[in-house]
Amino acid sequence: MSRFRLIFIFAALFPFFSVAAETKPDSVLHNLENQIVELASQLSASRYKDALQDTLAVQVGQLLGEALKREGSFEYPFDSLKNDVCQVVSPDGRVRIFTWFAVGDAGDYHYYGYLQYHDKQAKKVRLFELTDNGAQLESYDNQTFTPQNWRGMLYYGIVERKHQGEVIYTLLGWDGCGLYTTRKIIEPLTFTEKGQPRFGKSVIKVGRKKMKRLVFEYNKRATMMIQYDENLDLIVLDHLAVMGTQDTSNPMFFAPDMSYDALKFEDGLWFYQSNIKYQRPAVKGKRR
Repeated sequence: MSRFRLIFIFAALFPFFSVAAETKPDSVLHNLENQIVELASQLSASRYKDALQDTLAVQVGQLLGEALKREGSFEYPFDSLKNDVCQVVSPDGRVRIFTWFAVGDAGDYHYYGYLQYHDKQAKKVRLFELTDNGAQLESYDNQTFTPQNWRGMLYYGIVERKHQGEVIYTLLGWDGCGLYTTRKIIEPLTFTEKGQPRFGKSVIKVGRKKMKRLVFEYNKRATMMIQYDENLDLIVLDHLAVMGTQDTSNPMFFAPDMSYDALKFEDGLWFYQSNIKYQRPAVKGKRR
């Protein structure tokens, strides 16, 4: 074969090799994603089995951590993880959080997570593993947490607001809690000048009191709605009340009463509004 023909063949194939080189990282991420999906599915199918839950949850974390450390992972969508690993992305595209959980035979929940943050000032994507410290906490309404000392939950929503140059990401979370009650949480997330995440900030105003997060606990058989309504520009939530005629503060007896409250963002604060008029939208897809 002549030298000219060899050059011609190489030139013809060169674009193929270039494309293959460019797509190789995505193919690796795709393979890792498939493995994570399989493990997460097994995790979901083995609820309340202590022996399997912790092992599978850790394996999911190891593979996801490996994937998120790879170059190009921040742009990779991980679309297949939506069923058993929750993923939320901020409207500005700078924050992405993955969360999942294990639940043992006693109904105790343990949460796992990763947070990716595009730090524009440092011109890098930072990766943080979230370590659940919830078992050590009795009350956490007014505490601020770091990734190493995180109050675990599943995040299913994120609302972005700016005030005086600071971006406040307000997270909507779910906590299975235990055998008899469930929790929903509204939690502000901010970042320090060094790009470090802080969970909890005193930007929620309830009456005269400022809170770092709102925690709602209610009967496990009930379903509480907390969601951002883009048309109203409000975080809307079911109002909880005692079921029946019980005179109690036990959250096991609380459930939505068909009225609604809301949070409205003004001057850097989320103001709590009671008993708003609201038409609840039809439910679409899976709901926690």
